[in-house]
Amino acid sequence: MPPLNDAELVQLVQRGDSVSFTVLFERYQRPVYAYCFRLLQDSDIAADATQETFIKLRSSVSTLEHAGAFRSWLYRIAHNEVMQQLRRTRKNGQAVHEDDVWDHETPLELYERIETRELVQKYLGMLKAEYREVLVLREFDQLSYEEIADVTGATESSVKSRIFKARKALLKKLTPYFGR
Repeated sequence: MPPLNDAELVQLVQRGDSVSFTVLFERYQRPVYAYCFRLLQDSDIAADATQETFIKLRSSVSTLEHAGAFRSWLYRIAHNEVMQQLRRTRKNGQAVHEDDVWDHETPLELYERIETRELVQKYLGMLKAEYREVLVLREFDQLSYEEIADVTGATESSVKSRIFKARKALLKKLTPYFGR
């Protein structure tokens, strides 16, 4: 039997099937965490946002009318959690940072990768939240423009415009480091 698609799993979850919820959780936990981490730039806060996303998913999945829209609906929940965390962070005056992660590479490769990642994260983090979010959803999570519009509540043309402006701004900032 082939693996069930998201819509089929959602329908089973809506009927009370906890195993199907586990399958959806295992399928989306890492991508949702990655999305939250890229926007929040803090592993602990991203983990909290991810956990809250799945708690809210579990409690409100019965309200999802179109099971085929699950992915954008899930990311919309994550979006709301990220925005809530960003508001809390600003309110508390906390600085968000990125934790280094050990990887098995040569010291030079590791240094270059970390330096490149830090530069990209630095400038990605400097983008206004509405530009950073659409770029992360498109480039890291591979959501379509339509799905991004659903997640952010913006129009597709606005999403495309924001992505274009964000890419252009990043390119301008990174060109001195990497050339053209």
